[in-house]
Amino acid sequence: MDFALVGFIIIGLLIDVIFIRTEYAGEMEKATVLKGLASFVFVLLGAYCHNSHVSKYGKFILLGLLLGMVGDILLNLRNILKGSASMKVFALGILAFLSGHFLYIAALIKRDSSNLLLAIIMTVIISVVTIPPLMKRINAPSKGLKIFGYVYLVIVIAMFSCAASLFFKNSASELNQLFVIGGLLFMVSDFIMIYYSFGKKIKPLRAINLLSYYVGQILIALTILFA
Repeated sequence: MDFALVGFIIIGLLIDVIFIRTEYAGEMEKATVLKGLASFVFVLLGAYCHNSHVSKYGKFILLGLLLGMVGDILLNLRNILKGSASMKVFALGILAFLSGHFLYIAALIKRDSSNLLLAIIMTVIISVVTIPPLMKRINAPSKGLKIFGYVYLVIVIAMFSCAASLFFKNSASELNQLFVIGGLLFMVSDFIMIYYSFGKKIKPLRAINLLSYYVGQILIALTILFA
């Protein structure tokens, strides 16, 4: 058993749980620090995995994890700021996540580009079925932000579809299993995040959003070990 690996996972999850409790308590400044710290742990996990199994795939994933950490910090900063500054920081956070998703997609395509057509078909079907119902239930501050939300969700779905196409068409290897589950959790988390941010603020949804996201990032980081 790799105790360092297990340690990173347990510590990261504990900090994430403490962060959720702190945010629920309304201590937003403290929560922002804790969220950044929790994210830093999954970046450390990715770096540890990459150091053990160096690969081009791992470099792409590690950069994606770093951008995820930046996105986490920016998204929580919006709870401290007010007005247009809050929305600008939110948009920058989403942009950081978007860039991370592109890196994840690039890493997956690099493994096997022959699955690209299947991934595109899956992306189109899932997007048509899931995005419009969500958008009808939210009130975005501006039309531009709503369009940005559409684009972001399509890219998130594309990331999951790339992982799923590898899983279905190639083999149920450890890497493919971890990524398809991690990608699914990440996708579900982002749908919940957008609904919670611009729709009904149902408190349990926030915890589900954050836990599914964090576990998703951990699983994606662990795929580096099997590249």
